[in-house]
Amino acid sequence: MALDNPEYDVAISFLAKDEAIAEAFYRGLSETLGVFYYPKNQEDLAGTDGMETMRKPFLEDSRVMVVLYREQWGKTRWTAIEETAIKEACFNGGWKRLFFVALEKTGLLPNWLPEYYVRYNFEEFGIDQAIGIIKSRVLENGGQLSPMTPLKKAELLRIDEQYRYDKSRMDSPEGLAQILEKVKELFKEIYAGCEELNTQGHQQIVCESNYQNRATDQAIFLINEQVSITVVWHQLYFGRLENSGLYLREFNGRILLPSELGHFMQLRPPDQIREIEYEPELSRSREYGWTLKRKSQGFISSKELATKCILQFMELMEKMANGKIRRPKMY
Repeated sequence: MALDNPEYDVAISFLAKDEAIAEAFYRGLSETLGVFYYPKNQEDLAGTDGMETMRKPFLEDSRVMVVLYREQWGKTRWTAIEETAIKEACFNGGWKRLFFVALEKTGLLPNWLPEYYVRYNFEEFGIDQAIGIIKSRVLENGGQLSPMTPLKKAELLRIDEQYRYDKSRMDSPEGLAQILEKVKELFKEIYAGCEELNTQGHQQIVCESNYQNRATDQAIFLINEQVSITVVWHQLYFGRLENSGLYLREFNGRILLPSELGHFMQLRPPDQIREIEYEPELSRSREYGWTLKRKSQGFISSKELATKCILQFMELMEKMANGKIRRPKMY
């Protein structure tokens, strides 16, 4: 049931730990919509009944209610108040106003959420698609996109400045530790994806990693008898991001695995036929991941990049089978 002339187009409910994600939603939505976002609206609580102030935007003063959900949501002081208001709004015919974002894959969803209700999987689809859907929901519920104002622009500039500062911290010890964790996650996801293919009998891909702490190069290898791919995290200086990068390299034959070095030899190694370079990236929701270097193609999570790497290996196999790649010369 659409509301007549609510104060906000969108109201966002979230846990304190997810403030960065909520701010990213706020940044993307508030260019053209009015958004209730608690950190921005703390002044609204001054001199008021805080409980009613937190209930009202969800119950009767927003066209769309956005929930950024983790299992703890609804169990803290403010999210419990917001959950009650959201439930009441939904049970009064407002299900079309609800946009439910699952931030992590879990089966422990609220028991009041109908099984048939479609929830948005944040890990799989990301923030940009979510923002587009929310804008469409606002329009469906009688809202309109509004023009930019000086005050709104000033607020967005402040958010952008904070994002640039946080991004500059990627070169700090804490940031580098996060990047290395994402390298480990990437390798783990690649290995798991190859194992799944092998177990199902679809392909036989040999996958091996040689991750070593403080090494200049950390790598994972995907090979069969025809082609190979290496994914290498290169960090020239320990403790510095300068001259670092993630390199995906394709070869037109089988390379030796780290475990085979010293046990086997090749008269002529295969040729490297392509290299794609990625660099560490920080998303608006403050998640560490990757982006193509020198190309504005957006943020890629380690899980997404793992899938891209495996697909690229399979496409390389297909090209070799179809004669689109020249085999290496033996001499």
